[in-house]
Amino acid sequence: MSRFADPAAPGRLRRLALTAVPPLLLLIVPMVLVGLYGGRLPDRAYVDSWAADPQYAPTWDGWLSGQRFSLLLFEAALVLPFLRYWRVPQAQRIMVALSFLVGASLSVSAALWLTMLVGASGPLARPAWHLPVEIGATAAAAVLGYLAAGPMPSPPEATATPPADAPTMTLGPHQRVLFVTSAWSRHRLLVAVALGAVTALTVSNGSSAWQGTALLALWTIFEAVQARTSLQIDGSGITVRASWLPVLRRTVPYSLVRFAEARSEAPPGRYKVDDSEAGWGVVSGKGPVLALSLSDDRWFVYSTREAETAAALVNGWLSRQRQGETA
Repeated sequence: MSRFADPAAPGRLRRLALTAVPPLLLLIVPMVLVGLYGGRLPDRAYVDSWAADPQYAPTWDGWLSGQRFSLLLFEAALVLPFLRYWRVPQAQRIMVALSFLVGASLSVSAALWLTMLVGASGPLARPAWHLPVEIGATAAAAVLGYLAAGPMPSPPEATATPPADAPTMTLGPHQRVLFVTSAWSRHRLLVAVALGAVTALTVSNGSSAWQGTALLALWTIFEAVQARTSLQIDGSGITVRASWLPVLRRTVPYSLVRFAEARSEAPPGRYKVDDSEAGWGVVSGKGPVLALSLSDDRWFVYSTREAETAAALVNGWLSRQRQGETA
């Protein structure tokens, strides 16, 4: 096994704790508030959707039992993906941010409902200012979680020249590298359309769970921007851009590339613009792909008919840059 087989180890247990702890607020905050104001609250929990259907509202004990179930559900939804991405620190950082988002958003919402009901005899209409407060707290918590995850472990640098059998284009000492191509993914486009339809349905039905609608909308955008992407190889590295959202871009620096090759299909695994155990990239269907072997034992892949040319350019650049180091 490569000594670089587990690049996520530094700080991983800390990120796991930061993922598991914030959802506890979903239960702690309501329990504390019910304990403090229990004698001044209505006999039923007219909270969230129960305010619109008060005849079905549970008792406060029943509502807290539902909060316990929600806690277990969110813990599983956050911790299990974290364990799945055990060796992918970038994905773990996203799980920490999502955990902070969930813990803050739902606990703030519960706190606003409960404090509003103190001294009330029945259900009350929700004030308009509740929503912007929840959204602000949610956004702030997501940013805080992203920062709290800390710096990501640096992957090792690759220094060896590409193998002799790898396709290589000989480059002169002053020649530049520039290669640009693009790809469509019908699968991503269809997924985006389906998600967009579900998102529109939740909006049209007037769902009070704005958090779920917002996450669906973000997921729709995430899939849609991967429907058409472009690849550029130049002196700074190998960059993938979303054609419909150019600000979404990722670059593989040459220091993290061992070698490049053209394959008839992508290596086994899931490849998107976010990270997975196998790597990341864009696979638009069956066909040739440019495959970069990365220094952390993963792959970057991109579907293109010019995979052989792209691989030769990358290896040519790597050979020119590293031949002095390995001489």
